Amino acid sequence: MISSALIAYGIDCFGHHHKDGAPQGLFCANGQCSHCLVMADGIPVKACITPVHEGMNIRAVDGLPKLLDDDKPTGPVEVPETSVDVLIAGAGPAGLNAALELAKSNVNVIVCDDKHEIGGKLTLQTHNFFGSVRECRAGTRGINIAKQFAHELAEFKNVQICMDSPVVGVFSDGKIAVVRNGKYCLIKPMRFRVATGSR
Repeated sequence: MISSALIAYGIDCFGHHHKDGAPQGLFCANGQCSHCLVMADGIPVKACITPVHEGMNIRAVDGLPKLLDDDKPTGPVEVPETSVDVLIAGAGPAGLNAALELAKSNVNVIVCDDKHEIGGKLTLQTHNFFGSVRECRAGTRGINIAKQFAHELAEFKNVQICMDSPVVGVFSDGKIAVVRNGKYCLIKPMRFRVATGSR
């Protein structure tokens, strides 16, 4: 992640708060807050969840990021649309369990998440889970439970997992806006399941 590269290089202050100038850097380390906000190739991103790549231009935000120039007139834009039985927002334990159960009933499912790997908070759990083996996979580390979900869901052709794909809008006509692979698209599900955990 960008934050790891910066800290390894000795940079632990990523910018300053726009109100009081207080230094900001890594805080939650899992994409929930915005203390680690940086400009990466001209786009504001959370450094703790954004993979770094060679040649990436990283700058401090230092204040509020400048909005993109939207004054230029544009013509009509074709927005790709797709339909599905169920759209699930969130690829954490709740969303993945829902997808797995629906898949077993031959329901077509799309799961969208803004992170780059599935599992949600499971990817932060290094301890063995306790409780019921049948109900919550007790005795298994959370990070391995996420891998188990990925393996199980890969068996189903009626489930599509879309990572780095945040849900950005829900409209009155039932269409859901998602940014997939950096492109805006619309999905029309028969049912929409929000499984975004603590958010």
